[in-house]
Amino acid sequence: MLRPRAVGAPKLERWALIRGQGGEGKTALAGELARWLVRSGQLRRGAFVSVETHSHAAAVLDTLGRQLAGKTYSVAALTGPDGDLEQAILPIERALAEQPTLLVIDNLESVLPPPYLAQETPQALRDDALEALAAILTLCDRLLAVGDTRLIFTSRETLPAPFAAERRCRELERLAPEDAVRLVERALEGARDHRPGTADDATREAIDTLVEAVHGHARTLALLAPSLRALGVERTRARLADLMAEMDRRFPGSRERSVFASVALSLERLAPANRERAAVLRVFHGGVDLDLLRAMTGWEQADCQALAEDLIRTGLATADPYNHLTLNPALCPYLRGRLEPDALDALTGRWVESMGQYVAFLEQQRSRQTEIAATLTVLGLPNLLALLDRVQGAGEAEVTIGITTSLYQLLQMLGRPRLLARVGQVRDTAVQSLARQPGDGWTHARFEAERTRIEQQASGGRLREAFAGAEALLRHARAADESAYPGADYDLAGACWLLARVLKTAGGSERALPLLDEARQRFETVERDKPGCGAERMTSVCLGERGGCLRDLGRLDASAAAYAEAIALDERRGDARQAAVGKSQLGTVRLQQRRYPEALAAYAEARERFARLDEPGTVAGIWHQTGMAYQDSGNPEAAEDACRRAPVGAAPPLPPVARRTLHRQPRPRPRPDPGAPLHHVRRNPAPDRDPAAALTLFPLPGSRDWARIPCRLG
Repeated sequence: MLRPRAVGAPKLERWALIRGQGGEGKTALAGELARWLVRSGQLRRGAFVSVETHSHAAAVLDTLGRQLAGKTYSVAALTGPDGDLEQAILPIERALAEQPTLLVIDNLESVLPPPYLAQETPQALRDDALEALAAILTLCDRLLAVGDTRLIFTSRETLPAPFAAERRCRELERLAPEDAVRLVERALEGARDHRPGTADDATREAIDTLVEAVHGHARTLALLAPSLRALGVERTRARLADLMAEMDRRFPGSRERSVFASVALSLERLAPANRERAAVLRVFHGGVDLDLLRAMTGWEQADCQALAEDLIRTGLATADPYNHLTLNPALCPYLRGRLEPDALDALTGRWVESMGQYVAFLEQQRSRQTEIAATLTVLGLPNLLALLDRVQGAGEAEVTIGITTSLYQLLQMLGRPRLLARVGQVRDTAVQSLARQPGDGWTHARFEAERTRIEQQASGGRLREAFAGAEALLRHARAADESAYPGADYDLAGACWLLARVLKTAGGSERALPLLDEARQRFETVERDKPGCGAERMTSVCLGERGGCLRDLGRLDASAAAYAEAIALDERRGDARQAAVGKSQLGTVRLQQRRYPEALAAYAEARERFARLDEPGTVAGIWHQTGMAYQDSGNPEAAEDACRRAPVGAAPPLPPVARRTLHRQPRPRPRPDPGAPLHHVRRNPAPDRDPAAALTLFPLPGSRDWARIPCRLG
């Protein structure tokens, strides 16, 4: 399958799929094959990437690039403004053209939910995963066409086109009998009464029966090692027979019975206290945030940490950034089947309440520590979308609108259109339900739903619809009066801001300015009447938007003054991230003024601040801006050096915000006619991509003490 290519041989002859269920040894076999091919001189080098931890095309590309094109390679520095990976692919293609290379793409099934999770996985998440898999396979297809490149995939499932040929697949069903027996005998070597090669016929027969009971499943046999050493073959076989009978009863006809058996064996290896605690994980979906778990259960932090360490030690979980665990895919469904329905419902109710608090925390972090919010949102997608399905099914319109509003803001960072569309669909259904209730239906929930729909239209380029919606939203907010419901005054200020934002995006900056002034005045009033409600931050945001409008209109001195005032406000209230964004924006104004030393100084300060905030992707983008400043000032060598300075690791293995860059703003263009209809105003070809540009209403407390974060479910 992977023999050197003959002249004119089609690329389809140079890939293979190793397929088998979890724990059969696919990864070990692929890795050993790659090492042998390189050692034997049939290939010059190999590169490995696991889709389990690099689950989208850009992350796969970044990992391969660091192995093939050098450690300084970074997708973040090479990705185009709209996420275009073309420039990032070229260095890898050049490296592949230089010498024959084997690429191992491991665990492709990780992108898709396994069959035993398919029914309980939200459709939007399945569709999103299919799209991610298609992008990865398209990338592999392109790389396979370069030079003498070969590919090995490992997966539990058959792959779709262009890698669907069954004849390229090698099924790894079970260990060969002699290998399985050898594995058991190796486990027995630790027993005090066992000497290698001394097994009698009875013991050999018991080993054969044991191997057959687990269908030669490699991981299950490996997990039996402690039991084999402690209890011997016969007693282990008897225990295993009972376990497999239980698996047959609970999962009749499932080819994953051995997978569930391995989970059961791993659970037995937990400390008794942790085995009892692990039962709580049955309400989660593929992962758990340990701080969320502590809030939900009331456990001490040391107890949560002990459980996490035990789960990792036994292979039931892997550690993620920011105190999050990714769980063995079979763990939660296995545990769910071991609890009575009434008890499961009660535990699920606690999970829903805690997840509501978790969503509130993530929304808070979105404007303060963007990298944390983006990373945890990606890791928590299965739980977040399961929460969405749960609250929608409960039929409470206002609760559903609150959750969809928060989820929309979080998902907007990630560039996942299918998931955004699903959230928008649930939101619109809830709005229709709310409108059918007695009264006019105009509440804060209705306001939030309309606001997120307008933002969705604007981000999708549907500016006419967004403008009409923003105008209608402002009319409703004015008509409702500032005392119509708690927070109505804040919503009215937000409606002014949102219409100004839509106008600015459409090129109507002149018309946006008076609305921004009104919004700022209203936010100042709200903050004076209700200190600490978050309106002070929005006052600063309005100033920043005013600076952007003035910059678009060519009034650069006034723009710089507005940004400087906003930065001063941010620093006074201790908002380090918003101040860093302002510094970057001020640097862009200085660049357009051709005041290059001041632009470079502003960019340097912005980089330093974002580095302290642990946002390497944003730092990479500002290095790109710095290169623009050097280029315009006539210093091409410094410009090239700046563009190479994007920090290694700027594109983490999670989609994101880490790839969001601060793009170069256009030169001032002719002012549009302030009185022209919106559809006659040319849209800004390079709209402001300020990471803090999205409207954040009702910011939440800056603490990760879950008891102090208000639940957004009611």
